[in-house]
Amino acid sequence: MSAGQQAVPANNANNASNEGAQKKHMSKAAVAIIAVVVVAIIVVAGVFGFRAYSDAQYNNAVAACAAASENVRNATNDYNNLVNGDASEAAALTKKDVKDASTLDALNKELSVELPVYEGCVADDTAGFKSTTAKLNEQADWYKAYTQSLQKAVDAVNASKK
Repeated sequence: MSAGQQAVPANNANNASNEGAQKKHMSKAAVAIIAVVVVAIIVVAGVFGFRAYSDAQYNNAVAACAAASENVRNATNDYNNLVNGDASEAAALTKKDVKDASTLDALNKELSVELPVYEGCVADDTAGFKSTTAKLNEQADWYKAYTQSLQKAVDAVNASKK
């Protein structure tokens, strides 16, 4: 073989190794670009997923607050109907009209309780709506309990009528 012939394969070998190095370098860059794109997609999906979750939590809190507000309204109406109806009639009785005057005192005590202040579903965020819902549930429970105790007092006065 001549020196010229031997040089050509050596150059071809060098060219092949240079192309391999370029391919390796480009594939590392491509892998890095792909990794960055994948991470970006994951981050964007995470942000949208978190927002969707947060929105769902907010909407659930608003709905729960509205339901609690409706419960308070119903319980308040029941209480007010009793106060303005049977309790009002029983409170109009005098000690001369009943056998046991202590039943009138108990009724008047029930009628003189301080009513809770209506909270309303007004809040800026999920935590605020959850807090308001808890307060509204307490108010509904209060009205239900006092409606029952007022009814007992009314029944006691009516049972004591002469």
